[in-house]
Amino acid sequence: MNIPSNRNPRLTSSINPNLTSSINPNLTASINPNLTSSINPNLTSSINPNLTSSINPNLTSSINPRLTSSINPNLTSSKNPRLTSSINPKLSSNIPGYFVYDLALNPVSFTVLASTRVLLIFDSNLNWTSFAISNNRGGFNIFDLNNRWINYWVSNNRNGFNNFTLSGQWVGVVVG
Repeated sequence: MNIPSNRNPRLTSSINPNLTSSINPNLTASINPNLTSSINPNLTSSINPNLTSSINPNLTSSINPRLTSSINPNLTSSKNPRLTSSINPKLSSNIPGYFVYDLALNPVSFTVLASTRVLLIFDSNLNWTSFAISNNRGGFNIFDLNNRWINYWVSNNRNGFNNFTLSGQWVGVVVG
């Protein structure tokens, strides 16, 4: 992927959680769902898709890219980075979406805006792997292509997110 330096945490210290404590959930309680219940979907029903139908793609078809053609990259070319160069990080260095990194700060995926509430997630080979649905409280719930809830993103209060497993393990960072 062609990632600009200002969106690469290895090159820009202000977005590197190892160098900037305010975006590191191990050092800042307010962005750690294990320490702040209001951002933990296991403790706050309004951000848990198993308990709130409006953020569950199995119950709300308008946020389900498998059911809504206008947000499905296999059916809408403007949402598909293989077909639209401006959202392809191999061809454009300034895509409008987010870059997702693991904790070693290796880029693992990127996003394409599908709608005001839905992001499509693609791997570095441009394969659609998952999607993110806004929880309407500043974060996202991540679903695989079978609509299984697999992860969630918590805002780091700096235009990015921290990626957590459903059990609350911090597994990566998301940079805008």
